[in-house]
Amino acid sequence: MKFNYLMFKTALCASTLSLLSACGGTGQDEGRVADIDQTFSGVGIDGHLARATVYIDSNNNGARDAWEVFAFTDDNGYYSYNPDTDTDYCAATASAAEAQYCLRANTTSSNVVIRIDDGYDVLTGEPFYGQLTRRVNTSSGEDIRDLVISPISSVLTDVNDNERDTILDVLGLEEADLDVDYLNIDGDGGIDALLFNRALKIHKSVTLLSEHLTNTYVEIGGEPGTPSDASSAVYPRLAEQLLSENIGSLEELLDDDAALEAILDEAEAELRAIYVERNFALPADINSGESSQDFDRIISVVNELPDVIDVVIPEDEEVLDRSDAIGGARTVETVVIMSIQEQGGVSSSLDNAIEFITNSENEALVDSLVLGLSGDNADISSVVNNDFTGSDFDSAEEILEASALPEDAEPFTEISGQSVKISDLDLGTAPNDLKDSEVIFYFEGDTNSVDGEFTACVKFIDGANQNGELGDGNTRGEYVNGFWSLLGASQGDQISYSLLLTIEFLGASYQAIIKPNGLATIDDVEYKVLRSDSDGEFRNWFSELGFVQYESIPATSTDCEAALPSRIGL
Repeated sequence: MKFNYLMFKTALCASTLSLLSACGGTGQDEGRVADIDQTFSGVGIDGHLARATVYIDSNNNGARDAWEVFAFTDDNGYYSYNPDTDTDYCAATASAAEAQYCLRANTTSSNVVIRIDDGYDVLTGEPFYGQLTRRVNTSSGEDIRDLVISPISSVLTDVNDNERDTILDVLGLEEADLDVDYLNIDGDGGIDALLFNRALKIHKSVTLLSEHLTNTYVEIGGEPGTPSDASSAVYPRLAEQLLSENIGSLEELLDDDAALEAILDEAEAELRAIYVERNFALPADINSGESSQDFDRIISVVNELPDVIDVVIPEDEEVLDRSDAIGGARTVETVVIMSIQEQGGVSSSLDNAIEFITNSENEALVDSLVLGLSGDNADISSVVNNDFTGSDFDSAEEILEASALPEDAEPFTEISGQSVKISDLDLGTAPNDLKDSEVIFYFEGDTNSVDGEFTACVKFIDGANQNGELGDGNTRGEYVNGFWSLLGASQGDQISYSLLLTIEFLGASYQAIIKPNGLATIDDVEYKVLRSDSDGEFRNWFSELGFVQYESIPATSTDCEAALPSRIGL
């Protein structure tokens, strides 16, 4: 069978490497502009966004088109220049690993929109949902270096100067706040509680509204040329509502059912117009009564979200303790993921979580949850899957245990020069639904490196027939490569519970994250368990040997087939 790249890429994202949680790339990752005029630099913040895609959206369509230049943010959220390490990623002497973070553009437009999507939130260690933007005028003298791209800049992207002043006033902010890295206000990790509180309320609310729309309008972000995320339609509508005369604060807006319904209605109309233009099959209008979904549930969750954020990220703290900020951000992310996983249903666990966090009688227990989620070995997935009731949530000790990775989860450290083989243990069923998915990573780098390059062999077989016929897009062993780094690690502290990957394949780039998840004994075999996160979906992979030193690295797909022999006799 001829190898089908598009089918393989879809399979790679959806199955074998659900690891590729940001699964970007539609074959559009080719086409950087070579005639360079300007270098843009700055930082992306939800938490700081590692390995996110940052690009110049020249036609402001909410998507990175093939001709639009792009780069990735580094592990601290910076692109083009990292002031913490004094690294110029655009320097002539930059290595290939460094150059992936350089954003250069030759643009004839003086008014451009920079967008950031995909990647990982360094504070939470989880995939970043949504999209952030900032509009800059390159001919006005506005500095295109050190740009902070955040939820606050995003809500101002599509408004004029007078409207900008009004919105800032409603948010209780000033123009200068736009240029504050509120997660590093003093160069030493100091956090501005007010700005962080505002940013979380804005972006997490937009995320929930956007994901509700994306659950129905599934072509958005899935087809080339469509907006990467429905938030490109929601953010401008949020700005419009902040300009309403009857809205005096962000909190008032997020508690106003009619205003939130208007945001969803107008954003949905924009998505439907894209469907009509592109001749996609239109789903039933969510708010028409014809759809099985409606807006009521997501609006009620957004109503509650500011109260959750105020409990764990109180805005009246002058400078928020970093450990508290990490635990608080992860607590908020837990509620966001639980809401996203509802997908049109109603989960009593989500209601329990909101009630647990916002009930003043639970203050000591909530403090324990924030403390538990602040640690390097915190496990959001365990908390997401908890119903917030019962014996594992009625004492500080039980909560600390419930919010941490298993005791036998080993952190990543000194992985350069090592390989790891991970497998899906589900081999399907004979005769015509056989499965065999495995990946081997070979990590390169200097001794004691916290980042470097890697080679990987990917085997993906799904729906194969025992007569030897493979399913569409299947591969017995495909050769890929890319870059790796240990999130949050440094030369002085090389321990990390998050392994970030940038995977290069056929001109496209993908992002992945892997975390340790303890040990498991299956059919008398002990495995090290590694977990992947994909859009709030948590999946386990199994490794019998774990990380081991390698002697040689495959160089071709033929080598990869030999390294990954069939487990199903094909």
